[in-house]
Order: sequence, then C-alpha cells, then structure tokens
Amino acid sequence: MKGNPTNLESAVPDDANDIATILLDQFYRHPPERVWAVLVCPDAMEEWLMDPIGFRPEVGTRFRFSAFPIPMADFSGALSCEVLAATPNRVLSIRWWDMKSSRQTVWTVTWTLQEVPGGTMVTLRHEGFDLDDAASRVYRTISERGWPGTLGRLGRCIDDAPAGDDWPPRCLVTDVSA
Repeated sequence: MKGNPTNLESAVPDDANDIATILLDQFYRHPPERVWAVLVCPDAMEEWLMDPIGFRPEVGTRFRFSAFPIPMADFSGALSCEVLAATPNRVLSIRWWDMKSSRQTVWTVTWTLQEVPGGTMVTLRHEGFDLDDAASRVYRTISERGWPGTLGRLGRCIDDAPAGDDWPPRCLVTDVSA
C-alpha cells in the first residue's frame, strides 16, 4: 500500500496505478470448489479461454495454448506455457510466451479464488506488458477489453457444468509436451 498505512482513506493498492498490469474481479454464484473444477478443466478451458494442449493443474506442467493470431500485436496465437501455482480452490497462475514472436515477452496470468457470501470472487491479474513496446501496448489493450468477455464465458461454463452424480466434471487431459 502506498501512503500512510494507518490512514486507510489515503491508502491505494500498488496495482491501482500500474497500467502494465490488468486487474479484474468477477463474482460467481458458486462455491470455490465448483469454480476451481471448471477453471482447471481442459475441456472447459477450451470453451472459455484458449485451447490447452497438455494442460494439467500441477506446478511445473509445461503445455501450449492455441489461439487466434493478432498480427498487429505481434501475437502468433502459439503460446508456450508453464503452471506456476495450482492450489486447489485458491490460485491458478500460468506464465506464457509467444513461441513465434521476435520479442521475448513473458506474461503471467493469475486467477485467485476467494470464498465470499453467496459464492466466489475471482481476481484476475495479467502482468508482463512492456509499455515501451508498441505491439505490447496493443496486446495489453486487446487483453484488457477481452478479459471481461472471457470471464463471462467462464461463468457460463460454471453455470452449465453438470451437478449431482456427474460432479466434478470429467475432463479429458491430453499429455502432449509443450
């Protein structure tokens, strides 16, 4: 926190002025266990985020994402990834970089789940943008505009996930090296 920590009215989170980081909160009316199960399900991930190839929610897992290319952002859509944190019902953090880009930019995306009355608050943190690089600024703008829709698709996947005897969802995990 910046400012005098004893004066909470003037305290501002460090991220509030960090335009190189995207920070969003999204509420889901489901418990953290259900949100987590869908968040880390590769079949669901393909629906709400990108197509994961070889993803497992285990620290150190290397995998790939396949997405649509965005040439003006120097984004090929071919991402190499690594799971940095995977604490069930709490945190998923993934580092990714474009395998075909001339730049060696690395982004980290972290989803933090917090149980709140009536459901789960998910905080998304996307960092690693180089604001001195024009293509990185374009990618940041596209990401900032895209994440709310992505989190909305995640919510629909959570809402539509099976319940009862079909819970948790059974997910196909392909083991393909990244």
